Amino acid sequence: MKLITLGACCKKSKQNHENAVIAAKNCGIETPINIADTMEIMKYGVMSTPAIVIDGKVVAMGRMLSVEQIESLIKGKMAEEDSAKVCTCGCGCQNKG
Repeated sequence: MKLITLGACCKKSKQNHENAVIAAKNCGIETPINIADTMEIMKYGVMSTPAIVIDGKVVAMGRMLSVEQIESLIKGKMAEEDSAKVCTCGCGCQNKG
């Protein structure tokens, strides 16, 4: 799982990144990177920062999230990934269809 924070040097963006670092550690995933370059941020379609991106998808934009809120987003994505790994017959094999 790849977690990215988007935001320049404003107080809310810095705090959002700090919260994401803590949330990532608590969830046992890689430390997030921060992208501050405006042109790079715009590639994500984000016009308002701070923002959070998980696996290339913008999941929060224009507001600072608490550690708990970011953990919830991470855990939700983990649950999606786990359910995608479940076979269609229910036995645990790799049959997906």
